[in-house]
Amino acid sequence: MRLGIDFGTTRTVVAAQEKGNYPVCTFSWGGEVKDYIPSLAAVKDGILHFGWDAVERLNHPDTHVLRSMKRLAGHLRPEDPLDIGPDFSITLLELVSLFLTHVRQMVVRHGSIPMKRKDSLEVMVACPANANSNQRYITLEAFRRAGFTVLGAMNEPSAAAVEFLHRYLRDLGPRSPKRYVAVYDLGGGTFDTSLVGIADRHHDVVAHAGIGRLGGDDFDEVILGLALEHMGLDPENLTSSEAVRLLEECRERKEGLKSNTKKMVVDPGVVFQDQKPVVLDTALVYERCGPLINRSLGTLERVLQAVDEHPENSRSLAALYLVGGSVSFPPVARRLRELYPSKVKVSPFPHASTAIGLSIAGDPKANLAVRESVSRYFGIWRERDKDKVFDPIFLKDRQVDSHTGRLRVVRTYNPVHNIGLLRYLECSAIGKAEEPEGDIALWQDVYFPYDPKLRDRKDLAKISIERHPGVSSQEVTEAYEYNEEGIIQVEIENKTSGYKKVFTLGPKSSS
Repeated sequence: MRLGIDFGTTRTVVAAQEKGNYPVCTFSWGGEVKDYIPSLAAVKDGILHFGWDAVERLNHPDTHVLRSMKRLAGHLRPEDPLDIGPDFSITLLELVSLFLTHVRQMVVRHGSIPMKRKDSLEVMVACPANANSNQRYITLEAFRRAGFTVLGAMNEPSAAAVEFLHRYLRDLGPRSPKRYVAVYDLGGGTFDTSLVGIADRHHDVVAHAGIGRLGGDDFDEVILGLALEHMGLDPENLTSSEAVRLLEECRERKEGLKSNTKKMVVDPGVVFQDQKPVVLDTALVYERCGPLINRSLGTLERVLQAVDEHPENSRSLAALYLVGGSVSFPPVARRLRELYPSKVKVSPFPHASTAIGLSIAGDPKANLAVRESVSRYFGIWRERDKDKVFDPIFLKDRQVDSHTGRLRVVRTYNPVHNIGLLRYLECSAIGKAEEPEGDIALWQDVYFPYDPKLRDRKDLAKISIERHPGVSSQEVTEAYEYNEEGIIQVEIENKTSGYKKVFTLGPKSSS
């Protein structure tokens, strides 16, 4: 059985392949039919619960809840511990693996797709286009540990583009001037946008950008802030468990808003039994969320201008395709229609578009593929004449090899220090001075012994880094590979003395 699974910040959606159709899997739970699994974890009495099982325990006072575990993968490493409550600790990779094991069990035991428990589940999975190597590794490794066979990985907006192309490409004839579709993907935790060529059935990502922490979670926090302000309560006085329960209340109320809704009600009784429901003007909610929406619009505009200075009237832009659960938040689509009135097309399944696209991409009979490109600049600080300069190794929007889905870059040099301290970072832009700008994320430092006498030392971080004239005769290479899953590895080799080390790169831990 082949599936497309969108592991989302708020909800996880599964789509299947059935004789050329790509239905969304539904689940029987508590006498109801659900079309997604909440990406939620809860600990009660030392036992870990996930999904709808966690939702049922959400409002129990002695339950400790973790929402948005996917967001954590953007800045924590696999081995970093998470404390869910005072007496329960688990690593991030273990947590995500157990959640995806729960997803697998839901598909097999409670899902609408006919299968046997022993059937192999092959999956296409997705990550935010803006995801770093570490987040991609956690996602893919967790799927494998959960018992899935991973067929491949895509960026989320690229998967949504596949769903668009499958649905609408036949309407665009060979003489049509329309050459691109832009995907605006606003989910629970991240915003991504991609511009994809649609000239034939082999489609290329022309440009993309994203914001790692922008989505429905942020709108929820705005709503909660307004509700607490109305009640005269300080958010700093909330426990983490109380905050999570109130945020879930805000999310449910937000998702119930319609375009003509004037008032929204938030019930703090899930935490404060003596508090009456709070009535908020949606106009005020939308105003407070405006700066967040504007951040996404600025990013979108920069991507669209990669092919046309006036994208709102561009003949080459077929559509601005809106996907992700948060595009249902009324001011989002409203603002986009104001700016691009003839271009906006909302996916019929905004929550499921990515999962459907993944399922289509994993079907060889569909003959639909998108060639990815690098979503952010990645590079390293180098020393040059006592100054530090940025060496961009992988350039944003550079397309991967069409056959292998990989990129490879090699740097060769003669060192001047006893130890190499390689300081990596990724960024969304490079300024006129050729220095990183925009959204900058630092990656973990890598130590490599240039002095052959230190080749077997395990404590390089504790050794003083000094200039060492004797190592200038050593030839060192750094071979970087950006693989088809978007993960970056570097193999550093001292070719003169014949030793090397391989590192899988990821961000610094925030813990």
